[in-house]
Amino acid sequence: MSINYRAEAERHASKASYTSESGRPYNPEATDFHLRIAQVHATLAAGQTAAADVAAYRHTIQSLRFALVRHIAEGLALSDGDEAHQHARGLAQYLDSVGLNVDQEVDAHIESLGWGDTRDAWLNPTARREKWDRQAAEDAKRLFGGRDPWAADQ
Repeated sequence: MSINYRAEAERHASKASYTSESGRPYNPEATDFHLRIAQVHATLAAGQTAAADVAAYRHTIQSLRFALVRHIAEGLALSDGDEAHQHARGLAQYLDSVGLNVDQEVDAHIESLGWGDTRDAWLNPTARREKWDRQAAEDAKRLFGGRDPWAADQ
């Protein structure tokens, strides 16, 4: 059973306010007791608010972290130009410098986009294309022995 500490604090504070027509409490000991209990409940009510705030902040931080990871991963993997790629990489490097390393989460998101080797996404698009062209030429040379597989039979 959960207790509404705020309501309990208000209830005890109202009981402590019972006074005679002269302005003095009917029972000073009871008034003191109710004021003390009201203070305890008010303190507990403040703690409930803080716990709710912490949970909300934690959710907000996780949401922002996911948005940053997604932004960086898609900027690295899907950018066609070197400038856009550099912005995503620069953001990742900045986060690293302030102690918020997201590289593993970025790699996981890049994998979910269908990339084979996530290390290639960290290369700028120009270097990535050069690497892939070089690998394709080496694979063709190894597979076809230097002859053009699309040319008419020689």
